[in-house]
Amino acid sequence: MDKTARLALGRIAASQRGLFSVAQASEIGVNNDQLLRAESSGALRRVRRGVYAMAGIAPSPWEQIVAAALAAGPEAVVSHASAAAVHRFEYGALGKVELTLPRQGRFRPPGVTVHRSTDLAAEDIVERNGVLITSAPRTLVDIAGRLGLAITEKLVDEGLIERRWTVEQLQDCLRRARQNVPGRAQLRDLLALRAEGPNADSMLESRVFRALEPLTPFEVHFSTVLGGRVYVIDAAWPADKVGAEVVGRAHRVASRSAFDRERRKLNELNAFGWRIAHLTAVMSAEEMIAAVSSLMGRTRPASGPYTSRK
Repeated sequence: MDKTARLALGRIAASQRGLFSVAQASEIGVNNDQLLRAESSGALRRVRRGVYAMAGIAPSPWEQIVAAALAAGPEAVVSHASAAAVHRFEYGALGKVELTLPRQGRFRPPGVTVHRSTDLAAEDIVERNGVLITSAPRTLVDIAGRLGLAITEKLVDEGLIERRWTVEQLQDCLRRARQNVPGRAQLRDLLALRAEGPNADSMLESRVFRALEPLTPFEVHFSTVLGGRVYVIDAAWPADKVGAEVVGRAHRVASRSAFDRERRKLNELNAFGWRIAHLTAVMSAEEMIAAVSSLMGRTRPASGPYTSRK
């Protein structure tokens, strides 16, 4: 293989995590014998049948995903758990590569879980690292049936807060998916609840209050005067001087003045003996309960609904 061919392969591989397929090599006039000789000389590294890596490209967790998609051809779409890993969902291990292929095809790459689909719309597909992948909303729709309610709810809320998707985008995607997609009813009901809320942070707050029900009674939006200033705590157990603050996206993108006010509030609460748990969308209900309970120094039994003071 001459220098011109190596440079051409390098350009193809540059946008595909250093990988290229035998079919792509053939399109620029590089045949299989040339590839085998380059592999023998150390200029290429074989990743899987039909896919090579350029010399010096170290294996990565994503390599097998890209390689499987390249081997399967241009119509292959990385999907399900593999797409969730690429989108960096807080969901499980990478596991076996999963691809969605056209229903009429017969090709099945070894070591790959293949899904056949005719309902994968163009708006549900994006491109990453030179291969097609289901969009973040479609990926959630595809894997919702594998998840329990708590994990699905956490993924939905975190995605809303991160602006990964909107309720409307998820609902539209769910409508485009086949009627018997696993987890459809569960996801539909979660989205219906969130469509009624004013914004993602308010929905996160509602989820936190539901999660903390085993620690009732507690007061919501509890006001206290400290050092001549009035401070509001999202959830409070005044007798224990323990509170919980819900930390959503609004806190992460707040202005400098808002950031300073929040820090001053926390410093004042601490100075007057309050202990505050910071609860986020990525925390499970058990983690939220544990965070608050540890500040109380004991486990609080459930005893009734929370109350609100405004």
